[in-house]
Amino acid sequence: MIWRDVKLATLQKMFASDGSTIPSDESTNDYISAMPYVANEGIQMLATAGKYLVKSISISHNPIPNLLGDTVGGKIYSYISGKNSLTANNAKSFYFEITGKGTAKVKCGDLAKTFVFDSFGKYVSYKGIIANTECADVTFEVNSEYPYAFKNLALYEANYVDDTQVPVYAEKVRYKMTDLATDFHSINSVIFEGDANDTRYVKTDEVYQEGDKVIAIERDIPGNYIVYYNALPDIITISTADDYELPLDREVVAILPLYMASQLYKDDDISLATQYRNEFEVAFERLTALKDSGKAEEVTSESGWI
Repeated sequence: MIWRDVKLATLQKMFASDGSTIPSDESTNDYISAMPYVANEGIQMLATAGKYLVKSISISHNPIPNLLGDTVGGKIYSYISGKNSLTANNAKSFYFEITGKGTAKVKCGDLAKTFVFDSFGKYVSYKGIIANTECADVTFEVNSEYPYAFKNLALYEANYVDDTQVPVYAEKVRYKMTDLATDFHSINSVIFEGDANDTRYVKTDEVYQEGDKVIAIERDIPGNYIVYYNALPDIITISTADDYELPLDREVVAILPLYMASQLYKDDDISLATQYRNEFEVAFERLTALKDSGKAEEVTSESGWI
């Protein structure tokens, strides 16, 4: 259903058009100018509660290996004071989080990057690259007279253009969905496509939602993940072309003129506007019921795959 059809149907309900053309005169110009705003209200409601606009995006989840190993790198190391260190061969970049007061160094031969930390009760993260052309040992070392702790320590073999590109290290890798899809509203479902060593194609619950916009995936389950998400529709403007096709199912768009007419006709005929709003709410409730009844029952296995 195209935008022109929606506008025409709305005008017909307000008795501002009795044919197949959209009049452009003093009797309709104010209505037409106000249509984008009320249309966006209705579309937003229909697309986020009535019947979702579902899209998908593929996430290539292949975390860079930690040379220290995930068991070592994922631990929390807590000390009263003193000097402690961990070493890996051939590291070219690093990441760690630390709290307390003292000095942390990442050393490779005579080269060292030094970080002075002072953050009791709060972990502060550091990351960077280190010149290591001879595949020498790289040591992470902390020295302090006071209590300190560090976690999520990673020494990577991967090299990067600059410090900002070094990835965060954590048990779960977090993806901000609004950075990957600007029209993201909420998660619908996630499919695991596997990788070269695991060719399963299954719905998975090994993806965790943190807040409204972030998903976290276990770093030790690499592969391709298809995220089906409920999308926000494009915004209608006064410049939207008449032949623009609204990205919603026809039965959803069909009730949009009811909402638009109920909003636009309030000042002219509140009784009729109320009738249209009631008709819209009844149809909207039916759509919502159909959406909810169509949800498949989820059965989770002990392995975490469904």
